[in-house]
Amino acid sequence: MRKSALLRRMIILLLSAVLLSGVLSFGIYAFVTQRVYVTMQGKELLPIARTVSRMVAETQQNNPYASGIWMMLGRDNREFGATLYIYNAEGESVIGMQPPEEKEAEADRSGVMLEALIKPVLSGSEISKSEKTKGGESYLVVGVPIKNGDDVTGAVFLTKPMSELSDSVRGLNLTLIISTAIAFLVMLLPVYFATRRMVVPIRRMKDVAQAMSKGDFTVRADEAQAGEIGELAHSMNHFAEESGKLEQTRRDYVANVSHELRTPIASIRAMGETLRDGMAKTDEKKDLFYNNIVRESIRLSRLVDDLLELSRLQAGTESIQKTRFDLREVLRNVTDLYGHIAADAKLDFSLAANMDASIPAFGNPDRIEQVLVALLDNAIKYTPEGGAVTLSCANAGAKTNVSVTNTGGGISADDLSHIFERFYKADKSHSGEGTGLGLSIAKEIMSALGENITAASADGKTVFTISVSMTT
Repeated sequence: MRKSALLRRMIILLLSAVLLSGVLSFGIYAFVTQRVYVTMQGKELLPIARTVSRMVAETQQNNPYASGIWMMLGRDNREFGATLYIYNAEGESVIGMQPPEEKEAEADRSGVMLEALIKPVLSGSEISKSEKTKGGESYLVVGVPIKNGDDVTGAVFLTKPMSELSDSVRGLNLTLIISTAIAFLVMLLPVYFATRRMVVPIRRMKDVAQAMSKGDFTVRADEAQAGEIGELAHSMNHFAEESGKLEQTRRDYVANVSHELRTPIASIRAMGETLRDGMAKTDEKKDLFYNNIVRESIRLSRLVDDLLELSRLQAGTESIQKTRFDLREVLRNVTDLYGHIAADAKLDFSLAANMDASIPAFGNPDRIEQVLVALLDNAIKYTPEGGAVTLSCANAGAKTNVSVTNTGGGISADDLSHIFERFYKADKSHSGEGTGLGLSIAKEIMSALGENITAASADGKTVFTISVSMTT
């Protein structure tokens, strides 16, 4: 696999997210842990301070602040893990004890710090807070009043250097950092393979898009991926398939137009050159060439007009107004026109419709007549001499179905599926007649009117049917 900038960016993004998550967790943890740990230590020291307070209160009856306190508390104070201070009701220090490992100078500093906290405790309040000495050292201070009945007779303080708490927090922080680093390393492979699984189909789709931009619509993206990427690949494959069909249609269209234009242009040129070179000696010969030139010019003009009309209909720029009208008038017009044409072609033409009552319709009468003309023209053209062409009308609920039926061998199933395509001619023996656009134009007109047109063939008969709405 070639180096992928997207793969690198996604891996970096995901790993950065993992790393950033760890850093943020560490930052939040480091910020919160110190406070939580101090609170926990304060909760642990408060019961001890209360116990000492009760013991002192009990001994005050016989020997206030007696030396027995030293024996009950233990001179080395190991059970506290903190420095003990006892003050009388006047705020004077009575006892100050510290663990053996605590330096005397440090105890003195914490003792000085307590002078500002004695008053609130002697007023009856308990405290548990972090305080700093004038030298900048931080201590956890827990203070409990000594009560004799309702009277406050002194105060008990326990102090603990914050440096001891910080050592414990630093150990926890180090553990978190190591855990984050291990998680980051463990996530390397999963992130790589997960990202690669997403990037590979995307790169394949990029290759497909590039191939389509160069005209190759045979390439396909991988649809095996689940989720939105698979759906995107499916959509791209569908787009490629439809674009391929559209490109083939465009090429066929250009080829068909070129073919249809080439024949009349070549005929006009050949006859024009013949007249220019004086090869038509007689007036009869010249008139024949002139008539042929006019005929081919009309054919060429009709082809161009049909192409322009089909383009306008397909582009939706051709506005078709709808109105209420009597369908009988349209049927009479086409019957009068094609009755004579069918007779000249030695065909049996008939109208199978009740013309005594009005046939209400809603649409565009001129366009409906144009479609029927195209269908009748097509039917007469492909019906052999002695055959029959029938124009019929039948009610179909809210619509009226108008059908054109002709005999003559019918149309194969393969041809029926393409019958409304541009330039398609089912009977190749008639390839030189017409433009091959009549049925395509008819279908576009019916679509613009919101109506249907269908073709069916069975038992040697072909039937084209259009629907006409009876109401709005």
